[in-house]
Amino acid sequence: TGLSGAGKTVFLVSLISNLLAMVRGTGAVDSLPRLWRALTDENGQLRLLEVRIESAGPSRIPRFAFEAFRATLAQPERPAWPVGTDRPARIVLRLTLKARSTLGRWKDTFLGPRIVRLELFDYPGEWLLDLPLLEQTYQDWSTETLHLMTEAPRAALSEAFRAFLATLSPGAPADDRTAEHGFELYRDALRRCRREAELRWLQPGRFLTPGPWGDGPLHHFFPWTGAPGPLPGTLAGQLHERFEAYKREIRESFFEPYFSAFDRQVVLVDVLGALFAGRTAFDDTSRALGRVGASYARHLSGGWLLGRKIQHVAFVATKADYVDDLQRPHLQAMLERMVESASGAHGNALGRSFHFVASLRCTSDANAPAKDGVVTRVVMGTKLGEEQQRAFYPGIVPAGDVPAVFWTKPYFV
Repeated sequence: TGLSGAGKTVFLVSLISNLLAMVRGTGAVDSLPRLWRALTDENGQLRLLEVRIESAGPSRIPRFAFEAFRATLAQPERPAWPVGTDRPARIVLRLTLKARSTLGRWKDTFLGPRIVRLELFDYPGEWLLDLPLLEQTYQDWSTETLHLMTEAPRAALSEAFRAFLATLSPGAPADDRTAEHGFELYRDALRRCRREAELRWLQPGRFLTPGPWGDGPLHHFFPWTGAPGPLPGTLAGQLHERFEAYKREIRESFFEPYFSAFDRQVVLVDVLGALFAGRTAFDDTSRALGRVGASYARHLSGGWLLGRKIQHVAFVATKADYVDDLQRPHLQAMLERMVESASGAHGNALGRSFHFVASLRCTSDANAPAKDGVVTRVVMGTKLGEEQQRAFYPGIVPAGDVPAVFWTKPYFV
């Protein structure tokens, strides 16, 4: 799981590719030491005997197009990143493992090797932001959302929607056309916030990426605080009813059948993308991560809000190859601060951990020629659309709080 643009699809393609390569003896295991240790026995021998992709069967969820994604990434002439995920997809790997210990291998003689089914699920990152929404009331959500819309840059990007709200009377009767028109204006404001300001705390998630079912009357609501209460027969009552129906729908159709089945989750975050988008985008991503992290934290040590306890959540900063090796731990530390900004708890104590990863390594680390006796670390890579590899200096990723001067400097020069 993870926010949109974090690289979930590439992460899954990389994971599947590396597992398949390991059993074929062609894997880059030297660059995956932790995975290698997890899949070797006490003598350092690979425990992974076979990896097979299972048939999709009669599932109503589309199969994750691993082969097509991998071919697009690997084509020699025009490699390309996958397009953004707009609907769920699923793939299942069947792993055959021999035991780690001598005693376990003795048991394997009689019981056979262990079979592990690894289910991988890809879905739009915007949907993760509906997790905190499950805990909100319509009034609380409306108050918070409209308050944010009075601040820059949301104020300018939501001007048409806020002008529409000013035309509504507190006792306005329920009306499908008014509800749909308000939804369209609010959805357009969310789209502009994402496209023009690269904001991430944008709810509800399915307003931006509705999935295969599209937009329907279930989605036709918007934040409004101009009515005294959700009285039956009023527009306010209609909006409140649809908000609660939306929560029930996403709980029953998505979070309960999928999230409640997992006791471990990996949450991917493009920390660098947030940093390079500017201070406003970074603060907004921190707000989104903090709220998501708080939802996890409230339930990690007790019962999960959907009926099952999650034992561990790993938050991972992706695209770590965009900075040199000395700065990658800074990404990890920054991600931890972003997630804990709203939860007020320290991750490991509550079953959380923080990491960095490059799902697909596109650079190598190098030293730039010394200038005034100072050697600078850079990453070597080839920019999309170019043919020659060159050095990129990504700037300094702050090790602590982000200083104000950070936002005034260029990156990747």
